[in-house]
Amino acid sequence: MSAKAFISARISLEAKRLLMHTDYLISDIAEKLNFQETTHFSKFFKRETGHTPIEFRKQNL
Repeated sequence: MSAKAFISARISLEAKRLLMHTDYLISDIAEKLNFQETTHFSKFFKRETGHTPIEFRKQNL
């Protein structure tokens, strides 16, 4: 696994944890994970998981 893939996997894992175990807004999670824009976080998350952050949260509540 490349360093870039490893970092992406770790960010994705932390995003999943925050979405499942907190009631933070998506924009707050994006900020905590150092994304400059919420849309960048949403696109990254969809690319990594196949779901938007909102879809993921609804499926895992």
